[in-house]
Amino acid sequence: MKFAAQILILGLLSSTLVEAGILHTAPKRSTEDEPLHGAYIVEFATTHTAGENSQHKSFVSTMGAKGHNVTVRQQYDTEVFTGISVNVQTNAALHDILNDLNVANVWSIYTYKRPEVTKVKNPNNQSDLYFAHNLTEVAQVHDILGIYGKGVKVGVVDTGIDYTHPALGGGFGPGYKVAYGYDLVGDAYNGDPKTIHPDKDPLDKCGKGSGSDGHGTHVSGIIAGNDSAKGFLGVAPQATLGMWRVFGCNSGAASDIIIKGIEMAYKAGMDVINLSVGYGRSWEEDPISDFADKLVGLGRSLVISVGNDGSSGIFLPSAPATGRRVIAAASFDNLATIVKLLNVSTLPGDLIGYLVTGDSPTLADVPLVAVSDTTTIEDDGCNLITKNITGKIALIKHGICPSSTKVINAQSAGAVGVIMYSSDGDPPMAPDTNEAAIKIPAVGIANVDGVKIFNTLTKGPKVTFVNGTAKQSISTAGTVSDFSSWGPTYEFQLKPNLGGIGGNVFSTLPSYLGDYGTYSGTSMSSPYIAGSIALLLEARGQKHDPETVTEIFQNYAKPALIYGTKFIDNPIRQGAGLIQVFDAIKGTAHVSPAELSFNDTANHVRTKSITITNEGRKEMIFHFDHLPSAAVAGYNVAKFGFTPVEPGGYNQAAANVTFSEKFVTLKPGKSVKVQVSVFPPKTNPTDHLIYGGYLVVKPLDVGQKPIHVPYFGMVGNMYDLPIFDKSYPVIQNTDGSLVNETKVTYSLNGNDYPTVMVRLLTGTTYIELDIVNSANKTVLGSFANGVYVPRNTILNTQGFFQNFSYSWTGYVTPIGSAKLISVPDGVYHIRVSALKMFGDIKKPKDWVRWLSPRLVINS
Repeated sequence: MKFAAQILILGLLSSTLVEAGILHTAPKRSTEDEPLHGAYIVEFATTHTAGENSQHKSFVSTMGAKGHNVTVRQQYDTEVFTGISVNVQTNAALHDILNDLNVANVWSIYTYKRPEVTKVKNPNNQSDLYFAHNLTEVAQVHDILGIYGKGVKVGVVDTGIDYTHPALGGGFGPGYKVAYGYDLVGDAYNGDPKTIHPDKDPLDKCGKGSGSDGHGTHVSGIIAGNDSAKGFLGVAPQATLGMWRVFGCNSGAASDIIIKGIEMAYKAGMDVINLSVGYGRSWEEDPISDFADKLVGLGRSLVISVGNDGSSGIFLPSAPATGRRVIAAASFDNLATIVKLLNVSTLPGDLIGYLVTGDSPTLADVPLVAVSDTTTIEDDGCNLITKNITGKIALIKHGICPSSTKVINAQSAGAVGVIMYSSDGDPPMAPDTNEAAIKIPAVGIANVDGVKIFNTLTKGPKVTFVNGTAKQSISTAGTVSDFSSWGPTYEFQLKPNLGGIGGNVFSTLPSYLGDYGTYSGTSMSSPYIAGSIALLLEARGQKHDPETVTEIFQNYAKPALIYGTKFIDNPIRQGAGLIQVFDAIKGTAHVSPAELSFNDTANHVRTKSITITNEGRKEMIFHFDHLPSAAVAGYNVAKFGFTPVEPGGYNQAAANVTFSEKFVTLKPGKSVKVQVSVFPPKTNPTDHLIYGGYLVVKPLDVGQKPIHVPYFGMVGNMYDLPIFDKSYPVIQNTDGSLVNETKVTYSLNGNDYPTVMVRLLTGTTYIELDIVNSANKTVLGSFANGVYVPRNTILNTQGFFQNFSYSWTGYVTPIGSAKLISVPDGVYHIRVSALKMFGDIKKPKDWVRWLSPRLVINS
């Protein structure tokens, strides 16, 4: 059985674990993130690809015969997934779908947010993608091997593309660079099916005032752009592109539409499919993750961004990157970027580089003041600013709250501009000034420059923005970007798997956004890897199995240091490391599997095997070594209990590793298995450190690069991690007040009803909210439940949330029933039950339960 997604607001499914079809309920987080009411993806029990759609017609006919009104949204028909997405109007209809023996799975449909990136104004549109190519060996593949991705088809499922761009071929259809594609939704799509207006043209023509950021065009340029006039060259500039548009000009995309876009890309014959989209999951049981994984089994490489929630700690990879065999892409920072310049009067002779999301400021000789008295403050500018900054430029540090909030606060306090310096050691990051309320300019500078300016404040500095640009090295180049999400999945599968360049990436934009720009995000690292696969497929032949392709890139990736240290970063941050394309193409040895999970202490398997194959033309000798990484300290139990540290921390603890052989000799075409034993570090299990590192397989031949195999595990048991945060769950009234009494009365009229606030420190495979009779302790039924729920975060992020909320308006679904019933007046409790990690759903001891105060219903 499989489940996916999380929380249901319909009180329906207390008995779904024994139904014919399995419902995968979706999250209740906030109004905009609720599942679409009455909308479901239905997977049939058998696949059918004859093109007759007989199963689809039969399903709709059967439901109609039972008196249900079914509206078809999408139809799916591949070798691995045949099904339909529908809207139904009643719980009885859903009950009948679940009990249909021809139905295998049912998922609630939810909306993927529009991909988010950090936008950087690139002065004079000067290309900095070249810098990235030096870090990844793409430049060597171009210059030495003369390989540019010719003959390889790369599909993109995204926001559309401006194919009129000179770097993207200037047209659409056979003979053009963008030869394939479809617009599934249209410009005006806002999530409502009534606003869908599909057509055969995926052109992004949204216009500057639409709010569109040209995401799909930027992604496509990274993969295959080519503009000699600008000196711009994508990773695989001779690859052929396809674009399947699933987002409107300023909207999210329903999950069933994204699946349809992927299916269309697959049927169009794409060799590689890129998805720079994500939604908070942490589990592989998601409908898009599941479908993407199955397509890998059909011979297609799928590369998906792992997410931009790096500030929020461990266990937060986004779906669909959680698919087991897809490549989840981490982001690494670029080598350099182009910056504009400003002058500070107290630093004569120095020109400070800055980045900006809009036009450059024209301010001159304006006084500068800091809003705080120290550079170590973490929430600088997040609250009301009390300093006198009227008519001045405010110096503020990045961090904690959104940069737009800091700019608005400075503006409210009278500032005429903002200079925002990055967190400790970080390069410049342009503040977000896209909110309509922001009327003043704001620029971002490097941390080192911000501290330097701060130290001259007593001298009364004045700032002038000057003409000119400069190349500015990024101190964090070649290390994991701060925003890149941390793994692993809750099944303890390694995510991310590989790293590409995603920090400060220059690429194409639609003409209405100025043709070019620099964005940051795992949205950028994913297409970088997709383009790299195109290079390898041209070099090695397009018949390569995608799982083998993934292993090749993992074998030859370069593990990175934690910025500012001598310690190797953990695999749950970087996967196998930063992609090295030349080495991957030229390497003549192969190690499989290319990643290893040793799980937690309770499920630890000490010894596993790896297979080394000599794919070269001469005999090779291999030596074995161990490169330990820093351990990840996802918790600081002494200080914060089991609230995950955000962002995650590190510890020097390392495992000991032994190999069954010191050396092996292999003739061409031969393979050998070597046993690897991992002995976890002897740390306190309560701390739940995630140790890791890299097994090193070193060919002794001159010119052959070592192979690195990432591994990781946990000291401690996942089962022991608490599910609920302290003081949670809690009953909240509609006025926001919390219930502290042992008994509270509700009329259930209007807004007078209880809401349960749940905050999870650890994800859970199953959560259920029941109504219990206070007198005899019998369970009347459930009003909400969910499966494969992620943990909550301290702050709301791109894909994850501070808590979950469930309102009870007096209705329950009795066990085994599809009918909602109203409970009579009386005294009740709300019981919240959650299954422990790796727990057995049939064992009472594996559940944690909370019982509310007495709720008196007097309607």
